[in-house]
This record gives sequence, structure tokens and C-alpha cells, in this order.
Amino acid sequence: MKANTGADSSAIQRWGRIMRAGFIAVMVLIAGTSLFAVLALHQARTALDEIVYRDQLAMQLQFRMLQSARERSVELYRIATVEDPFERDEHMLRFGELAGRFIEARSRLLRLELDLQSRALLEEQGRQAAVSLALVGEVIKLALAERREDAIALLVGRAIPAQEDMMGTLNAMLERQIAGSHRKAEALQKLQRLSIWLIAVLGVIAVLLAAAIARYVRRGMARLVGEMSIAAADLQEANRQLGYQKLAADQHNIVSIADTRGNIIYANDKFCEISQYGREELLGQNHRLLKSGVHPQSFYKGMWDTIMAGSVWKGEVCNRKKDGSLYWISTTIVPFLDENGRPYQYVSIRTDISDIKEAQQVLMRGRDELEQLVRERTAELEERENVLRSIARHAHDAVVMLDPAGRVTFWNPAAQDIFGYAEAEILGRGLRDVLMPGEARDRLEQDFAAIRQDGPGEFAGKTVELTALRKDGQQAHIEISLSAVRVRGGWHAVGIARDITARKRAEQQLELLATTDPLTGASNRRRFEEVLHGEIARSSRYGVPLSLVIFDVDHFKRINDSHGHPVGDEVLVRLAGLIAGNIRETDVLARLGGEEFAVLAANCDADCARQLAEKLRRLIEAQAFPGAGAVTCSFGVAGYRAGDGEDALVRRADEALYRAKGEGRNRVIVAAP
Repeated sequence: MKANTGADSSAIQRWGRIMRAGFIAVMVLIAGTSLFAVLALHQARTALDEIVYRDQLAMQLQFRMLQSARERSVELYRIATVEDPFERDEHMLRFGELAGRFIEARSRLLRLELDLQSRALLEEQGRQAAVSLALVGEVIKLALAERREDAIALLVGRAIPAQEDMMGTLNAMLERQIAGSHRKAEALQKLQRLSIWLIAVLGVIAVLLAAAIARYVRRGMARLVGEMSIAAADLQEANRQLGYQKLAADQHNIVSIADTRGNIIYANDKFCEISQYGREELLGQNHRLLKSGVHPQSFYKGMWDTIMAGSVWKGEVCNRKKDGSLYWISTTIVPFLDENGRPYQYVSIRTDISDIKEAQQVLMRGRDELEQLVRERTAELEERENVLRSIARHAHDAVVMLDPAGRVTFWNPAAQDIFGYAEAEILGRGLRDVLMPGEARDRLEQDFAAIRQDGPGEFAGKTVELTALRKDGQQAHIEISLSAVRVRGGWHAVGIARDITARKRAEQQLELLATTDPLTGASNRRRFEEVLHGEIARSSRYGVPLSLVIFDVDHFKRINDSHGHPVGDEVLVRLAGLIAGNIRETDVLARLGGEEFAVLAANCDADCARQLAEKLRRLIEAQAFPGAGAVTCSFGVAGYRAGDGEDALVRRADEALYRAKGEGRNRVIVAAP
């Protein structure tokens, strides 16, 4: 037996040396293969970084320049064709932003390492951009001078072709950059294929060597390895099963181990959690620490007699927590026996059954008591529901409830008064297709959907104003607050709506009264001053022209004295209507007081305003005014000067008006620039 053992030991040592030598050879081959692979991959990664960082950055910058150039052509066309000066200002700002983006991209591109041909193309693009920029400036000057036809002709005939030449150069640069990237990618792919082939060959050699060593060793070690594998598998399975059992027991049960005297030597987390004692407080203590006093001494004696005899004990035990409260556990105590059959420790597995015991106590109260509680609760809920329904039905505000599917489930009389639909017509239908037009419908539907899905959340206490559609087709302004109630596990959206149509009409009327002259319908002085303030700020910031025309009726007092104030008022009304019908939509007509009026003309210099005033003067002179006959007006014109405030511009126009009156009336005088 000893000879066999020595021979086995020698064989194991010999096979061990063979395995170590083969392992070292395979590891050296694998290390060499890995080193080659790392070097090849590093070179490929370096090439890839060059393509990704430099070439793609260059292509991105070139594409950004091309995109900016295209958008600038569109904005330039809009600047040349648009009639509204405010809209033209917006397009000019956008044109400037695109120009800045183009210049920034070109500056970054110049800082990159470009080959000679790419840099030559970029310089050619710069010369083309200079030509295009000069033409663009001419187009903008013509557009600002209101010479749109000339601007469009220059744009189509020269500016756009110059822009297209520049974009053609950018396209050539982009295509050349893409072609270069493709060439580098192809070279990288060739390098990667070569690396893969070499790695594959070395890998095959390593595999063959390992296979030869494994075959040589396998013949001598098959039986030994097989026996060891079987033993290891059995041991692993046993450990795995024990681990599962312990994990399951610790997750669900209270587990403790005590010595033969009842002193605790192990307690799991569940034991500590239920008893409220820390593990340090439990270890070394006797189980008597947890006695509740509920069980008699004979109960514990019977338990000890059973486990000391080597038998398993099962029963229900009431223990006391650290805070003095009681808890019930279902207990199984298993004694572990030594070689002589005597217990040397006890393993206790317990389950908390306090909830079950409490439920049993509740059930013991009796069916009649429970039924009485149910009846009282039901009556209380019915009473509350009746009170809430009564409140809702007598409320002046509409109360609407939607179920999780968006259908109407409650509709009070106030809702019928506001929207025109009876309760029978609306229940079970969705609000979306009945009450809400257009934008308001989508907005309210989104809010209700969010409430039905997540509860009130951000909508709690939220109040919004919407326009609803009544049954008769009329629109009504409503103010609605949103909330939600949970019914049978689902959120029901609740809306409380109030009709504010009358209030909205009053607000609109007040706004109209606050900004218009009640006699002529023209803007009043307050509205005029607000607009004047804004236009002066705009002219000061952007340098756009602005002019003010002030005029009044010549000898108006004579008209009132000769024909009466009603005729004088009618003259003012007809005069305001005549002026309003012969000025631009962007011009503002205001009555400053008495027979004095003003026209504020934005984007109009002094000469433009003089022509407008002269046209109005001739129209008034040719107009017959019932009851008053011929009427004339004197006009004072002032153009905005840099640094002018509101008072300065009005004063200059007033002075021009007084000069017109002093020089004989019925004429237009322009203030000195």
C-alpha cells in the first residue's frame, strides 16, 4: 500500500512538472501574441483617433460653413423681398448671427493642419467670400432704401451666383476631405486584416500546443482528475444547498443557536429585528431574557424534557421584546447530538405569527360587532356622499369629473348652465370632442391625462383660463381649477369651472377705453406716449428712421362758434376717419387733445413724413365736411435725431406746426434736422 502511494506521488510530481512546462510555453506564446495584438491595436487606434478628431472635425467645420452660407442666402433673399421693416430687422439679425457662425467655423478650420490643396481651396473660398460680401452689402443697402426691385435684381443676377461659387468651393473641400478619410480608413482596414491574420496564426499555434499538452497529460491524469472532480462537485453541491437553506431561513425565520444551558451563541438579523435587542446584547445571554410570563413553568419544563432527550420540539411561544411589548412565534427546536447521542447545542427556528394572533383576536370579537361596524361606516360614507353631491348640485360653479378613460362621470346643474349640455347628454362622453376648440382642447386634455395617470401632483390648486364651446356654438371664457380623487385604485380628474365671459368682455372694454379717444376712435394721448417711447428706443438702438407729424384744424373755434359743437365734433370724427384710411398700418394716429392730432410714422424719415403730411393736407382740403363746408389743417413735421427724447421730438414738431400757422395755415412745415 505504501509502495503504491509512493508510486502515485512520483507520478503526480512528474505530471505536475510536465504540466508546468507546457503551461509556461503556452503562456509565453499567448503573452507574445497579446503583446503583438496590443501594439497593432494601438497603432490602429492612433490612426482612428486621427481620422475621428482631425478629419471629422474638418468635415464638421466645412459642413457648418456650407450650411451657414445656404441659410445666409435664404435670409438675404428675405431681407430684399420683405416689406415689413420690423420683420426685415429680424432677418438682418439672423443674417448677422449666421455670418458670425461662418467666420468662427472658418477660423477654426484655418487652425487645423490641412494639406496644400485643401488650404489652396480655403484661400480661394476666402477670395470668393470677399466678392460675395461686397455684393451682399449692396443688396442690404438697396433693401434698406426701400429699393426692393433693385435689391432683388442684384441678388439674383450677381450675389446669389457669387454665393453659389463659394459654396461650390466648400463642396469641393468637403468631398476631398471625405475621400481622404476613406483612403485612411482603407489603409487602417488593411493593417487590421494583417493583424488579425497574424493573431489568428499565433492563436492556432497556441491552441495546437495546448491541445498536445492536454492530450499527453489527460491520459495519465484522467482517473485522478475524474475522482477529484466528482468529489469537488459533491462538495460544491452540498455547500450550495446549505447556503440556499441558510439564506432562505435567514430571510423568513428567526434563527438562533443555544448551548446545553440555554445560553445564546448565535442570533441572525431577524432575531435582532423582532426582539429589538442588538446581537451583542443577545450573545451569551440565556433565553430566559425573552420570557413573557404568559406561559406557566410546566410549559418550559416540557419543552426542555423533549429536547434534552434528543427529540424535536414544536410549539407556539409568546416572548417579550426589549421595549416590553409581546410577540408570538411558531417555534421548532432541533437538538444536535454528539457521537454519544447527547445534545451539545440546540438550533431554534421561529416564525413571527403576531399578526395571525392579532387577527384571531379580531375574529373572536364576533360577527355581530363587525357587521355593526360595517353598517355604521357605510352609513357615514353614504351621508358624506349625499352632502358632497348636494353641495356640488347647488354650487354656482360647474363641477365636472372624468374617469381614467376620460369620460364624464359627474356633471352638476351649474355645468349645464355654463355649457348648455344636460347631464343625460354629456355623461359617458369625452370633453375633448364636445367643449374644447383647437388649442384649448389639446391643452386641457393633456392636463386631465396627466392627472388621471399620476394624480394631482403639480396641478393641485392650479387655476387656468380657457375658451370653451357651448352647445349653441357660442364661445365662453371659463376659469377652471384642476384636482383629482382616487376611486377604486384609479385617479379621476375633477375640474371646477367658472364662467368669466362677462368679466373678460369688461376687461376688453376697459382696455379699449384706456387706449382710445372716445369721440374719434383714434389712440388717446396715453397710448400715443407709450408707442412713442417704444419707437424712440427702437430707433436709438437700431438706427432706423422715425418721424412725427402733428396737425390741427385751422380756425376750429370759428367752426364751433358758427355751427355749434355737434358739428365741430362731427368734423373731428370725419377728419380722424379720413386720416386713418390714408396712412400705413404701421403708422399710429392719435388725438392729443381738442382739434390737435398726431401721426407717428416708424421707418420713415423727415422727407417721407413731409410727403405723407402733404398728401393728407390735400385730402383734407378737397374733402367736404357736412355742416362746416371746407376745412383745412396745418402740419408740423419732425424727424428723429440721435439723442432726441420724447419731449424733444414733440417740441420740434410743435414748433414746426406753430410756424405753419404763423405763415398762413393750410401748409406743411418740416423742423430743421
